[in-house]
Amino acid sequence: MTKTAPFLLLCLLLQGCIGGGIIKSKTSSYHWYDSHSKTNAEVYTSTWLATNYGKPTSVSTNANEEVWTYQSDRIWAGVMPVVIVPIPLAVPVGRERIVFVIRDDRIVSATQSRQQTVGGAVGFGYGPCGGTFGAFSLEGFPR
Repeated sequence: MTKTAPFLLLCLLLQGCIGGGIIKSKTSSYHWYDSHSKTNAEVYTSTWLATNYGKPTSVSTNANEEVWTYQSDRIWAGVMPVVIVPIPLAVPVGRERIVFVIRDDRIVSATQSRQQTVGGAVGFGYGPCGGTFGAFSLEGFPR
């Protein structure tokens, strides 16, 4: 045990990671084709939406369209340096949400805003299975 103690101490001091990431928001848009012109097209209605997503956070009406908005978790924006451990330096800038546009009781489009982390780190770690070294993605962190 006395011979392995310095080795274990050295492993603890050397393990860690270095890298960085950016925490930001990402918006994606989805459009459905005109379901009146296609016979085998899947039709998504406001009833389907209420059944699968529940009650919307807000509903607004303009002309012949309804806009259903669902909001959930906070979106954070900032940077994330990685020096031994990830250190998120971010502030809340909004909420994740998805907005559905409904025309003639059919969903015609949706826009989703969500948090996205880009970047990576490289590092060394020592655990019960031995030492490991490599690169890893910061995607999905922090949550």
